[in-house]
Amino acid sequence: MLFNQLIEMALLSLGYSHSSAAQAKGMIQVGKWNPVPLSYVTDAPDATVADMLQDVYHVVTLKIQLHSCPKLEDLPPEQWSHSTVRNALKELLKDMNQSSLAKECPLSQLTINRLLNWLTINSKIMSNSTNRFSPRCYQA
Repeated sequence: MLFNQLIEMALLSLGYSHSSAAQAKGMIQVGKWNPVPLSYVTDAPDATVADMLQDVYHVVTLKIQLHSCPKLEDLPPEQWSHSTVRNALKELLKDMNQSSLAKECPLSQLTINRLLNWLTINSKIMSNSTNRFSPRCYQA
């Protein structure tokens, strides 16, 4: 595996989505040293994980920072809307796999499935409505 793919491959193997994995930032810490971004370790695009870590694998810590959106509760009240909540819920359900969602979410599988169906139906309705009522450009 290439060294520059380490973070993305680690997150994908843990069940994260491709979009979350691609946006993540990685740092590596050797022993008690300060962590450094992986991009600082090497410029070689063909360097493998084995090449880079074979001598220090037993004292290396990989730190991964995922990109996150602001929490809904941190939004000012005027930014709370049906679409804000719907989009946040849609992203959560899209980005998390079923097992990790079940661990973190007190909702039953039936409720999660109903939410997914509701979001899918509403997305299709919104898309159809937008297409039907959007202004058309006419040439004279």
